[in-house]
Amino acid sequence: MIKIPLLNPYLFNKIKCLLQQSFRYKLKSSIQRPLGERFEIIGREFIADEWTNVPRKVIEIIERNDPLFMIKDNPIYLIKKSLEKHFNDFEFFYFRDPVVDLWQNFDSILVPKDHISRSRTDSFYVDSQHVLRSHTSAHQSQCFRYFSDRNNDEPIKFCIVGDVYRRDEVNNTHHAIFHQAEIVRLYSGTDFQFLSSKDMFDQSNDSRMEDCQEHHRPEVIKVLESQLKSTVESYIKSLFNEEKIQMRWIPAFFPFTHPSWELEIKFSKDEQTAKWLEILGCGVIEQKILDRDGLSTRIGWALGLGLERIAMLKYSIPDIRLFWTKDTGFSNQFANLDPFEEYKYRPISSYPQKCFDLSFWLPSLDETKNQWSPNDVYAIILEIGSDLVEQVHLIDQWTRESDGRRSNCYRVVYRSHERALTNDEVNIIHRKIEQALIEELNVTIR
Repeated sequence: MIKIPLLNPYLFNKIKCLLQQSFRYKLKSSIQRPLGERFEIIGREFIADEWTNVPRKVIEIIERNDPLFMIKDNPIYLIKKSLEKHFNDFEFFYFRDPVVDLWQNFDSILVPKDHISRSRTDSFYVDSQHVLRSHTSAHQSQCFRYFSDRNNDEPIKFCIVGDVYRRDEVNNTHHAIFHQAEIVRLYSGTDFQFLSSKDMFDQSNDSRMEDCQEHHRPEVIKVLESQLKSTVESYIKSLFNEEKIQMRWIPAFFPFTHPSWELEIKFSKDEQTAKWLEILGCGVIEQKILDRDGLSTRIGWALGLGLERIAMLKYSIPDIRLFWTKDTGFSNQFANLDPFEEYKYRPISSYPQKCFDLSFWLPSLDETKNQWSPNDVYAIILEIGSDLVEQVHLIDQWTRESDGRRSNCYRVVYRSHERALTNDEVNIIHRKIEQALIEELNVTIR
């Protein structure tokens, strides 16, 4: 599920986005394709326009025949299998093609027109009308209509598993490509012994409350909330196999559920140092979505979780990039595990990091005809450094008093999980990044 922060953080991030966009400089050559260039993603042809910002490296990964959740010796596969086993009466959907239109990715789940997630700095645009899905919720409406066409009173339970794509900072917990599961359960009146189908709703209730949508009966929503939370808690307890795991529910906000919650967990065995960790979001589905998709006689809940986050917690995996390694020292550890078996990852190497700083003068405001964003710097570094880039951090910003010229300094951390890198080979990559920044962002290396 797409996560939208509460009011104050949301306003802060929105202002931050506007400030970033004011400096945005459009990419050329290797990052932004020439206007009018034709390219394909899984057999579908597209024409690059001014919105296109999908790196070729990302498309190469999309074209792979082996998504991580289908590779049997990958932890992502094990988490997917745990969902299939625990939710064994749910129907599972896997959508191979990640290219969706703007309505699917945003409008279908009621994302506001001015929300930050719609910007080119946050989403991968294939063209002005299509993006790489940024959440599995993009296929929710498609599944609702599939069940609506069945036109029967059978229980509606399904799960969507897939790879999702977002432009983000680079560190050991963030990656441009990750995986999500969307789990949905819809109810009809026959699911409640004390109600008929029509009695699930109260048309006289036309006011939205903190814990209930308009036209919903509060007592019904309380039952849904209880069943949702017990379902989630049952899965988490069975997955982590720990009796002393602590859980707490925090009120949240998502555009397509109300009321909404986030689940945080803490492991009691590390009581002194343990922190509360948010692992999923969920809530009661907005009725207007079900009405639109032909399921007006149903109510229900949806929950979304990131498979990488769950896997990193379960197996104590410290770096999200490890899920992509082809090192058999990593994959062999998970080859014969049961999805609910306890196991802690054993580090496969201790190759040293190579840290290189990257300082440059930003183009002056007069020189910058287009907008520029720090995410463009991340994109260039990732495009050229590829899997050897472990982290990128903006460590310093400085303005020269004499002329107001602005300078940024990024620290790029290189490391291979398969071998020790030499200074010479990292130097070559670093120089290529500097040259690309000069050509594409019009910066001056310091």
